Amino acid sequence: MNNNQVTGCLPVVVVIMRIKITVLVLTFLTMGLTSCRNSATENQGSKEDASPVIVEINGTTEHKSAFDRFVKSRLSDFVSEEFQSQADQDQRRSSLFDEFIRRQLIVHEALKKNIVPTDDDIRSALEAQHKQTSSSTANGDDQTMVTLESGERRVEIINDLLMLKYYQTELIKDVKATPEEIENYYNTNREKYQRQNGFYVREIRLRNEADANKVYRQVLARSDDFPVLARQYSESPIATIGGLIYYEAQQLPQPLEQAITPLKVGQISKVIKSSYGYHIFKLEQRAEPQPLEKVRKEIEDRLVSEKNQVLIDDFNKKAIESAKIKIYRDRLGFNYLGTLPGV
Repeated sequence: MNNNQVTGCLPVVVVIMRIKITVLVLTFLTMGLTSCRNSATENQGSKEDASPVIVEINGTTEHKSAFDRFVKSRLSDFVSEEFQSQADQDQRRSSLFDEFIRRQLIVHEALKKNIVPTDDDIRSALEAQHKQTSSSTANGDDQTMVTLESGERRVEIINDLLMLKYYQTELIKDVKATPEEIENYYNTNREKYQRQNGFYVREIRLRNEADANKVYRQVLARSDDFPVLARQYSESPIATIGGLIYYEAQQLPQPLEQAITPLKVGQISKVIKSSYGYHIFKLEQRAEPQPLEKVRKEIEDRLVSEKNQVLIDDFNKKAIESAKIKIYRDRLGFNYLGTLPGV
């Protein structure tokens, strides 16, 4: 069989995955490392799962119940699907199905290498989830939306941690930025670090007003996590760097600049509508000359992040290209739109 074909149904999904390492819903995770591996393994084609097989990834079956659980974990952060058109639901679920395939491919590789989350990984995730859950409840978020049962939630948590742990241990653990690279970056971008008349802001941009208002409530409760929320939710091209961008005075459309200008450092704007969508801004700083030593760590983090992304994208592309994937389109329960390249 040609690996560039999806057996019996579709061409193989070829993708450069932009990893979105997000803080996910983490509760009821109290068992140890051995239990972590067992729970993840239970999700890999369990014989007790009576739901139909919807995809085979390198011979490992994935059931509809596993995808439904994955969808719940992602859609719980957005507006309920009952308020969306069928076309919008199909589009969103198609994108989630593509993401599900990518993740499960990495989860399988992690399990082969006996990778499991550490106690520290789990503890950090629990603390982050407790913070997010508390702030969502305090801000009146609708708790009637689709949610996960404790057992379902636990499996999703472990699978996401497995993917993250695989990247950390197998791909990016030795990535560094040299002093020369940092200095070269500073010199190449010297004009940026000598600016005086502009401002640095972080931006979250969404097409849908309801989604923007929901994210806005989270931003108000978790202003220090604005970069994380930008990576997780923003549909802007700068989402991958936490939404950080520099604007000169009078560079933005007037409604946006009027929303930013009165802000003090650290303050959050209201949700602002423009022809591009709905914007939320956080003012990081007014521009002033910055010497190398002041921004060295920032540049180092940026260079390491860029190197990590290149490695991850390249790995994911090759992994998908070489994978044998068989999709059972008629068992999905929605109109799969094939949003991955090559589908």
